[in-house]
Amino acid sequence: MKVYGVTGLPGSGKSIISRLARNEGVHIVSMGDVVRKEAEKQNCTSAAAAVNLRKKYGNNVIAERCVDEIIKISRNRINNHTTTTKIYKGNNKNNNPKSSHRKFKKVEQDVYIIEGIRSPFEVNIFKKNFRNFKIIAIHSNPEVRYNRLKRRKRADDSSDYKTFLERDRRELKFGIGNVVALADFMLINEGPIPIFKNNVRALIANEIKPTAKYSSKNYNKNKQNRKHGKGQKQFKKYNNKRPRNNNHKNRQQQKNRNKRRY
Repeated sequence: MKVYGVTGLPGSGKSIISRLARNEGVHIVSMGDVVRKEAEKQNCTSAAAAVNLRKKYGNNVIAERCVDEIIKISRNRINNHTTTTKIYKGNNKNNNPKSSHRKFKKVEQDVYIIEGIRSPFEVNIFKKNFRNFKIIAIHSNPEVRYNRLKRRKRADDSSDYKTFLERDRRELKFGIGNVVALADFMLINEGPIPIFKNNVRALIANEIKPTAKYSSKNYNKNKQNRKHGKGQKQFKKYNNKRPRNNNHKNRQQQKNRNKRRY
């Protein structure tokens, strides 16, 4: 099991990592979703629900609920052997329904991303429960994040700049600054989104979900095996034959040349 945590101030781009990782078969557990569910129950804002949860159950309540969810998903995955089927649409040049899409069966891996870590207490809980837990931090300047939140228009987003700054201060009180400072990976998201997505894909491919690659040593070993006859078992009927003797052919050619001389 591999577990990663994603941290960053509102509007930094945490959901982009979650979307791209989910497409690669990684399980996403959002701490913000836990808070939003509680806000619906209490009929209040997400900020108030987060404060109320921590006051009532302690600083670790949201992290503990995420741990329980990850363990539950992992058990269901082992028991049910779940897989996902993803369909990629292609060009249908010949109007053939079979060629209009290709199906790829993708096995869900035991890899998890926890989105929205805010305090060092939560990090300690995850490190106690999951070995080699690592943190991915995303940084964006306030102006860029504010413009993104205005375009996003989620329920807990505000178009007022003062309210935006108050939300940042509240997040920093939870200790999110310390979490960012101690992160294992840092991504900067201040330029074009496609460039940031390419950086995220590289992180997923190289660290979160690395693909198996043949090393140069293994390649050379395979090449030597082919050269020294390990693959000759496939051609037994040909290998048992004696090599051709070209002496008879050479003699015949010599006779023909001698005839031409006379």
